[in-house]
Amino acid sequence: MQQTHPFPRRRRYKLPAHEQQDTLLPFVSYLPERSYPHYWQMPVPDDDFAANVAYGRECAGHLLQWLKDNQPYAGGGLLSRIARDIDFDDIDGRGYWIGFFNLLEHALLLSALHLKVFPYVDHYHRTHEGRIWRRQLEERFGRKS
Repeated sequence: MQQTHPFPRRRRYKLPAHEQQDTLLPFVSYLPERSYPHYWQMPVPDDDFAANVAYGRECAGHLLQWLKDNQPYAGGGLLSRIARDIDFDDIDGRGYWIGFFNLLEHALLLSALHLKVFPYVDHYHRTHEGRIWRRQLEERFGRKS
């Protein structure tokens, strides 16, 4: 596998709160025609499918490190914004998203091996319901400082 696109520089993403932006990820950038970031900006695909898959895996690693460094942002919809912006009809670029999602699947597996999955899901449901209830109370009675 000849890597024609150098991998993005590996880094940590722990920054002061005002700088914790998902636009620091190497595959997220602003485009002139959009007022919000595009969450899947990859280099022009290479003829080497394996190299494109490797690049996608590397980008998944950046996402995992970003989430690890910015844990309060987990569950905020970042992965759904990434998926929204991927052009799954772009045959030439499919290696990028295949590598990206394959690595994420393996990371999910590693996580699932260390937790009781359905009790965790139940806990997450209760947490989400609690947030909704809190928001409704704050709207009804006003937010207390």
